[in-house]
Amino acid sequence: MKKAAKNLLYDRLHRGVVYTCMGLTVVGCYLLSCRVYRYFTVIKPMKQEAELKMIQEGSYSKLDTASTLKT
Repeated sequence: MKKAAKNLLYDRLHRGVVYTCMGLTVVGCYLLSCRVYRYFTVIKPMKQEAELKMIQEGSYSKLDTASTLKT
């Protein structure tokens, strides 16, 4: 292969790798933002509701089962 042809091939391969990395970054950011949105709109309120229900049932003492540190 000629030197110019090699460089052209390497440039195209490099461009393809760069576009692939950019695409993966965009898709990854989108998926991460979907997970964060779902956490704050669905999961966190469900946890708060479950904790409130436990408090109302009188089993609040069961929430904290860690032993206390004595200094």
